[in-house]
Amino acid sequence: MFHRALSAVPASARAEPTSLLILVAGEFAPRVANLWAAPHAEFLTAAAARRHLLCLAFSLGRAVEGLAESILDRRLPAAVAVAVGEAPAGLSRAIGRMGDLAWTAGAYRQLLALLADPKAAKVLRHAELIEQATIQRLAALPAPMSGAIGLAAQLDPRQAGLLHEAYEALTLRSGRANADAMAEVWGRLETPKALFDAVRSDLRPEPATPPHLGAFRLRPLTTKAEFSDAAKRYRNCLVDQTAHAATGWSAYYEWTGAPGAVVEITRDHIYGWRLEQARIAGNEPVPADLREEIISELSLMGVHVGRSGWALERALEGAERRWSAQSVDDVVAEAFGAE
Repeated sequence: MFHRALSAVPASARAEPTSLLILVAGEFAPRVANLWAAPHAEFLTAAAARRHLLCLAFSLGRAVEGLAESILDRRLPAAVAVAVGEAPAGLSRAIGRMGDLAWTAGAYRQLLALLADPKAAKVLRHAELIEQATIQRLAALPAPMSGAIGLAAQLDPRQAGLLHEAYEALTLRSGRANADAMAEVWGRLETPKALFDAVRSDLRPEPATPPHLGAFRLRPLTTKAEFSDAAKRYRNCLVDQTAHAATGWSAYYEWTGAPGAVVEITRDHIYGWRLEQARIAGNEPVPADLREEIISELSLMGVHVGRSGWALERALEGAERRWSAQSVDDVVAEAFGAE
C-alpha cells in the first residue's frame, strides 16, 4: 500500500494553502494544509470521493490528524467507517457523485441527515450527480418532502424558505399530522407552479358558515371547492376572496337565475349584513333589470342594500357642515358594478 506521510515541516509553513487547494478544499483548505505541505499533492491527487470523505470528517469535528492516511488509503468501506463512524447506508456511493470540489461543512452534515431519511436516501441512491445546492435546498424543505429532489433542484433558497414558512403556518393552524399530509402531496408535484398553487390552496381555510341559508335563487357558497368552481364559471378572482369568507367578514352567494351572478355580503356594525357587491361573469355589471330581483331576495334574508353604516355616519357628520354625500341610488348602482 502506498504510504502518504504527513509533511514534517513547521506549523507556520504548513498553514498556508495554495490557491489550487483553496479552490478544491474550500473552507477546509487551511486544515488540509496543516496535514500536507504545499503543493499538497497527497490530497490533490487523491480521488474526489476520498477528498470528500476527509472534508466530511472535518465537518463532523473528527480528529482528522490521526485518521487522514487511513481515510485516503484504506479500502472505501473501512475508510468511511474511520471518517464518519456509523455511517448511513449509501454514503460510499454518494461521495463518488458529488463533483470535484469540497462542500461546506453544513452541506456535508445535511447530506448525512438526508441519507438517514428513507425517502431521501432512495432518491439520492438513483441520482447520477449529487450537487451541494440541491442538498441544501432539499434540507430546507419540510421533512415530509425529503424525497422531492427533482423539485428541490428547481427551487432557489428564497422559495424553499417560503415553502417551509407555509408548512409551519399550516402546522400551527391544522396540526402537525395534517400539515405533514399536505406536504407529502406537495413533494409529489413536478413543477414550482404546481407546487405553489397547491400550497396557496392548502393555506386558504374553508369558509365560515354563511349567516343565511339563502333564498329562492340565492345559493350560499360554502366550501373552497364551490369557490373554485364558481371562479372558473364566472371567470373572476373569487378564489382570492376565500380569506374574507374564512374570517366570517364576508359571505358569498350565487344568483342561480339567468344570467348568473356572484353576490358578496359583508358584516356591518349598524345593519348586521349588507350588500358589498354583485357581478355577472367576467366581473361585468349586473343588468339593471335583474338588480331588483336580487335586492328582493336579499331583503328576505335581512341583508341591507344601500349605504354602509360607516358611510351613513360620515354622511351625518358632513350634513351639519352641508357637505354633499353620495346618494343611496349611486351607492346601490356601484355595488352592482355600474360606473
